[in-house]
Amino acid sequence: MALKWEGGTMITYEDELKQEARKEGREEGRKEGLQEGKREGRQEEKIEITRNLIKLGSSLDFIKKATGLSEKKVLEIKEKLEKE
Repeated sequence: MALKWEGGTMITYEDELKQEARKEGREEGRKEGLQEGKREGRQEEKIEITRNLIKLGSSLDFIKKATGLSEKKVLEIKEKLEKE
């Protein structure tokens, strides 16, 4: 068993590997969370643009082309908007 001094504490090689693995896991989790947040933000932006285009009276085809959303999603947003 290999021992190492770190910050006034003796740790084993296995403990050092575990610490490094946890650190890498946290970093990976942060990156994945950031990517997911960006995807959600882009989706929310598309929805808001769709709402605005609907309010302006834009056609379904135009909205689909402008936002990249499906016809089903655009109609869903339009239905929700009409209920407000």
